[in-house]
Amino acid sequence: MKIFSLFARRDTTNARSLRADGPLPASSRMANIGCGAVFHPGWDNFDFTPIDPGVRKIDLARPIPFKPATYGTCYLSHVLEHLSRQRVPSLLGEIWQSLQPGGVLRIVVPDLEVIAQLYLRELLAAAAATDDEAYLRHEWMTLELIDQMTRTFSGGFMGRTLRSRPLPHREFIEKRIGWEGKHWLESVDRALQAGSEVLPPAEVYRAAQPEGAQEAVFRRSGEVHRWMYDRVSLRRILEESGYINITVCRADESRIPKFANYNLDTDESGSVRKPDSLFMEASKPA
Repeated sequence: MKIFSLFARRDTTNARSLRADGPLPASSRMANIGCGAVFHPGWDNFDFTPIDPGVRKIDLARPIPFKPATYGTCYLSHVLEHLSRQRVPSLLGEIWQSLQPGGVLRIVVPDLEVIAQLYLRELLAAAAATDDEAYLRHEWMTLELIDQMTRTFSGGFMGRTLRSRPLPHREFIEKRIGWEGKHWLESVDRALQAGSEVLPPAEVYRAAQPEGAQEAVFRRSGEVHRWMYDRVSLRRILEESGYINITVCRADESRIPKFANYNLDTDESGSVRKPDSLFMEASKPA
């Protein structure tokens, strides 16, 4: 996998469809599980905290309430990393039951492999550099690798960094956080222009953070990552759950017909929503 392949802006009119071994199921029903704020009305959308009447509540800590062979497609984006490692195999098995024969499962998770590669690259660059820019890139990659698993308050040190000004390594960060994160960063800019308090970079680690009972409550909130996956570990867990045709793909390619048109992983211009991601698809045997 090329380290920078996920950063590029892409034209979705040229998006590829992965080869499907055998016909896709006749059912057009598609489930977006753990959709958050990114969903499409053509799908059945589920989330623990629905933000729209078109999203139904689901608690992934419990068996999912889907009938067998209901869906032709299931999609989970940045969901598995928030679940315990022991819960994920049972959830994948429940999704397997809910898929029709030949149905497709598409999973998107933070890519541990790419994050680790970039961390090592920026570590070497910072060790040899004499400017602050290299150090700041290294610092951001350290946050990507550690902060989302160890944070004790909402947003963690990544969130504080994004709210701090100046942000001299902004272009590098924007490539890492994608269009969804860039829009959030722009909303911070507007809030600061309207008079919100600027957090100086020196205060990112000094500002108060909750302890004790408050920290324990936060860590049960679902924001913290409880595990990370790469292309080897995710493939293995899918194989053990009975899936076949397991393929690593780009954000703009899928064996799901016209997937790019739903703008779940890319926007209308082809910009990737979460470029830090591993995209993988698998099938239930036909």
